Amino acid sequence: MLGERPLGENWSATFRWWFLPSWLGLDAPFVVLTWTWATSRAMDITLPNRSGIALFLVVWFIYLADRLFDVARCQDWSKATGRMRFGRSCRPVFWLGLAFCSAGLLAIVWAGLPTDVLQRGAIVALGVSLHCLAFVTPVIFPAKLRGKEFGVGLFFALGAYACLGAKLSALPLFVAIAIVVTFNCLVIAARDADSDETNDSGAASRWWMSMKRDLFWLGLALTATATFCSIFTDEAAFYLALAAAFAALTLLHHQAHLLSGDAVRALADFSLFTPIPIVIALT
Repeated sequence: MLGERPLGENWSATFRWWFLPSWLGLDAPFVVLTWTWATSRAMDITLPNRSGIALFLVVWFIYLADRLFDVARCQDWSKATGRMRFGRSCRPVFWLGLAFCSAGLLAIVWAGLPTDVLQRGAIVALGVSLHCLAFVTPVIFPAKLRGKEFGVGLFFALGAYACLGAKLSALPLFVAIAIVVTFNCLVIAARDADSDETNDSGAASRWWMSMKRDLFWLGLALTATATFCSIFTDEAAFYLALAAAFAALTLLHHQAHLLSGDAVRALADFSLFTPIPIVIALT
C-alpha cells in the first residue's frame, strides 16, 4: 500500500515512500519556503531566488544536524520512531546532506546575497543558536527547556522575515506562520508522546497533560479565525490557505490514533502545503 515494504530488524518500522521527506529532514525547508513564498505573494513582492535557496539550505542544514543530535542522545531505541531509526541507520546520508548544504550556502554567498538579507539572516542565526543551546542541546541549562514547539514556529516566521524584510503590514502574516507551524509541531508531539516520554524531556506532551483534548478545540478555533480573516482582509488567499492547513491538522489530530507516529508526522507536514494550490488559484 503506497509503496509499503518492511524495513528490516534494524529499523523495526514500515517504510512508505511518502515518509522520506520527513525522514530526510526535507519537510521543514520545503514548508518554510512555501509559507515565505505565500507571504511574498500576499505582500505583492518578489521572493528573490537566491534568498529562497539560501533559506532552504539553512533550514535543511539545521534539521539534518538536529537529527544527528537526536540519534546520539536517544535513551530507549525500543520506543524510537521510524524517523529516528532511519537517522541511526543512515548517518552517512545525513553527513553528506550537511556537506551539500554547506557547499551550497558558500556558493550562494559567493554569488552574492543582498546586504540586508545577510544582516537579517545573521540576527536570526544568533536567535536560532540560542534556541538550540536551550531547547535542542541543553548546554545553557542542565535540561531541555519546555516549549520547543513554540520556538520552531517562531524560527520559521523569522526565516520568512530574513528573506522578505520587516513591514508593519507583514507582521500578522509572520505571526500566522509561527502559529500554524507551532500547531503542526504540537499535533506531531501529541502522537509521539510515548517516544518523547523517554527520549525528549522538553516535549510538550511531558508538561501539557490535556494536550490531546485541547488541540482539537484549539484547531477548530484557529480554523474559524483564519476563515474569518480570509473574508475580511485583503490577504484572502493567504488566510484561506491558513484555514485549510488548520482544518487538515485538526482532522489529522482527531484521527491520529489510527495512524503511526511517522504517518502523522508526514501527513502533518503535507498539511502545510495548502498555500501552493490555493494561492496559485486565487492570485
